[in-house]
Amino acid sequence: VDRRGSATSVDSTDETDFTEESRTCDGTSVKVLSEGYCEDDTSIMQAKEFDANVLAKLTTLEESHMLLRRTRAVSALASRLMGAPDEQACFEEVTKLLVPLFRVDRASYALLVDSEHFLVRNVTVNHRKHAIKMGFDAGDRGVVKPLKGTAVGSCAQTLKQHYTPRTKDSPFETHKLIYSMGINSVLATPILVDGNKFAGCIVVSLTIEDGFKVHDRILISDIAAMLGANIYSKRMKQAAEKSNKMSREMLHAMIPSKVIEKIECFWDESSEAYLHRHSCNSVGIFGSETNMDDSEHSRSFKKEKSKRDLREKIDFLNQMNREDSQCDNFGVVVDSSKKELGLTSQALYAENVDNVVILFTDIVGFSKMSLDMKPIEVVDMLQNLFCRFDNLCDKHGVQKLETIGDAYICTAGLFVDGNVNDAARNVLNLAKDMIRETRKVRLPRRETLSQDSFVSPQIRVGIHVGNVTCGVLGQRLPKFTVFGSAVNLAARMEQTSRPSRIHVTEDFHKLVSFEEDYEWDDCSETTVKNMGKFHSYLLKEVL
Repeated sequence: VDRRGSATSVDSTDETDFTEESRTCDGTSVKVLSEGYCEDDTSIMQAKEFDANVLAKLTTLEESHMLLRRTRAVSALASRLMGAPDEQACFEEVTKLLVPLFRVDRASYALLVDSEHFLVRNVTVNHRKHAIKMGFDAGDRGVVKPLKGTAVGSCAQTLKQHYTPRTKDSPFETHKLIYSMGINSVLATPILVDGNKFAGCIVVSLTIEDGFKVHDRILISDIAAMLGANIYSKRMKQAAEKSNKMSREMLHAMIPSKVIEKIECFWDESSEAYLHRHSCNSVGIFGSETNMDDSEHSRSFKKEKSKRDLREKIDFLNQMNREDSQCDNFGVVVDSSKKELGLTSQALYAENVDNVVILFTDIVGFSKMSLDMKPIEVVDMLQNLFCRFDNLCDKHGVQKLETIGDAYICTAGLFVDGNVNDAARNVLNLAKDMIRETRKVRLPRRETLSQDSFVSPQIRVGIHVGNVTCGVLGQRLPKFTVFGSAVNLAARMEQTSRPSRIHVTEDFHKLVSFEEDYEWDDCSETTVKNMGKFHSYLLKEVL
């Protein structure tokens, strides 16, 4: 049909071809579908079956009104199921429709637990007098029953409705039981998810024999189809939310939350930072500019997105990037495309932070010790020790940085408002508790020792305070790291420390020397490889 409403002729020489294509006078493509095009469509066939089995057999106006009312109610159910917040709410919406509209005496859901069992839950009856005798088999959490020898099991095998018009004649023992309760007809309708995967059944019952008409069974089948689609959607959403929560918790465990806020735009495909970074990477990797059409599309895409909520985030990032920014604690996001580094060497984030306290600790003689232990024993011992250290970090307000083998590294003063003296005290108290907690860790018993002997590892601790550079490196498994001469010096303090002792630099000692709670050995001079000589102090032995 052209724009003026006149039809163009279509050549239909082949009757078996249900689709033909033609063009109007202005060149518009028109697809023509003949009547036979939808003959094999499942929905069309079901509609024709409904016409033949239901509509053609209606004899009274009352029956027509009832069918129309039920059909409209079932159609409206779809939107309510989509708006339901979770799976339980979907069951409640369906129950609110089934019991009053179809006047069923009992409704319940049989949900698949495993390949051999199902769970009966959400039992609802239409009269108080039925509550005890018809709802006895399911408590608040439901009752688990075997699939074998039940109508639910039959539905699971055939994926089709199972209708029992007279329970007294049913071959299933469960139906004979419910016949004694006064239930005479039972309809079990499969709930299918993700195509044809059986998830359970809607089970509705009546006290009269053969109480479910053909149109009732068809409409309840439609309800089960809608319920299955929404259950699958809710389960997928729940699984995605759980996965996202786990991923975010793992990410927060590796990278400080304030850093994540600054770099998350690099994973947001609608942000300018994401588009800019990936366009730069494509140039750096392939050594040529991107396709003109792609670049024009990117510019258009960025222009549209800049009008949305992400504009605020981008402005915030730009503010942090200003060299004259007075918010030193916020850090900066590095735009390394403007630097002399290669385009494929862009750091996601980098920041210079002053007065950061760094603590290093490792196990004395760990390499030799681990040779006498099974690998699983080594891992178990480190897990035991490091979990204790994690709890201590939370207790003292110190941030765990990472573990490398038997070394445990943590910092104080990163992204936390506060006094450096307070951070120093927190780290020193943490170090003392680390030594005490290590004594509670038991090494695997050796054959040469008695069963009652208790041998624990010993740790060395080194602490320094200074200026560091921190950043996030890598896009896959991004890692937050801290580096600089201050970090190296803290590591050297640990290497030159003594077992179960705390070795600190003079810079750190000045922050806590006035405290009466700490007793120190006399100042000594420590030679640090590649860094020269430094004055350092050992804390008196921790009791």
